[in-house]
Amino acid sequence: MNVDGKIKTISLWVFFVFSVPICAQVKDSTASGFLIKRDFGQYYVSDIYSPANRIQSGSVPNATDYNNNRNRTAQKIIVLEFTLGTDIPLYVKTLKLWKGTMRFAVAGSLSANVWFDCLNRQSVPILNVDYRAGLPELYLLKEINKGFLKNVMIRLALLQHESTHIGDELALFRKEAGFPITRVNVSYETGEASVTLNDPWSTGSNNHSFSIGGKFLYPFHGSRGYYSMASADADPAAFVASKRRVEGYIRYQYDGPSGPLRIGRFYPVVSAELRERIRFGYSLYESDKSSPNGFRTVTLGEEYAPCINIYAGWRQVKTSQNIGRLGGYFRYYSGINPHGQFRNIPGFSFLGLAVVYEI
Repeated sequence: MNVDGKIKTISLWVFFVFSVPICAQVKDSTASGFLIKRDFGQYYVSDIYSPANRIQSGSVPNATDYNNNRNRTAQKIIVLEFTLGTDIPLYVKTLKLWKGTMRFAVAGSLSANVWFDCLNRQSVPILNVDYRAGLPELYLLKEINKGFLKNVMIRLALLQHESTHIGDELALFRKEAGFPITRVNVSYETGEASVTLNDPWSTGSNNHSFSIGGKFLYPFHGSRGYYSMASADADPAAFVASKRRVEGYIRYQYDGPSGPLRIGRFYPVVSAELRERIRFGYSLYESDKSSPNGFRTVTLGEEYAPCINIYAGWRQVKTSQNIGRLGGYFRYYSGINPHGQFRNIPGFSFLGLAVVYEI
């Protein structure tokens, strides 16, 4: 996709992000009907696939796979990351049972993540763009309110699509430098299921929330798995099909609106995700000055790798369903590179700041 194409696509995402919430109706917590924004089951701050709007900047390893400035030998570089997304409210229903009620909701999601090498003196290339969509996503919440346990929620995302593209400038650099793999077409569909105890969005008091779940790859693309490689973009011998199909995760989040660390309208939040992710099995490249091309090929093979994603900071108290809320966080990530075709790179980390706006 060329630069103009990326700009047009991101512009469409801006339109959806701001038009969908405006079109949705906002009513009380017992309302039922179509296009009503649910008041429960929102995403954890640390959910790496959350469609929440984010601006993040921090330090990451400087890898040969995405360093298009051969004169830059620093071990760490500063990057900038934007996520533009929205939750799409479709339907909410209060189900009356013989022992109380349950809340049911159907929704969708859209997001785009853009990763920049923002301080590259040679240029400021787009390293990667991820596009994600999910529909339908089903939510079912039951109030318990017995001791520690406030509620239980089940979430089923029946179909999620993700496709990713490295930037054109980086692709051209990789081709001219003689990399055996220029582009990888990462495009796939998954389903997801999770169970949450003490949903953090359904209570206004101090809360400890726990979630366990997993994603599974649908076999829509046959044996190739998560990605494919065109002959024009890669040596056919470099293709290694992905075999693993399931990723599991656990999450924890503390919200402290009544705690001692609250500052005015902002209260402390700590959110963490531990995910067993699949590191893709095709080769990566490392700098090697003794090589004619300046790099050497490293083949590690596909494997599971533990990845941790932590946010700690303060989030605005939500005073109205009509507007979103802002949060500022310190963020730490460690595991495989989470961006597109670079998910074959181990030993990746991010340490920096994040501003999150949840609609």
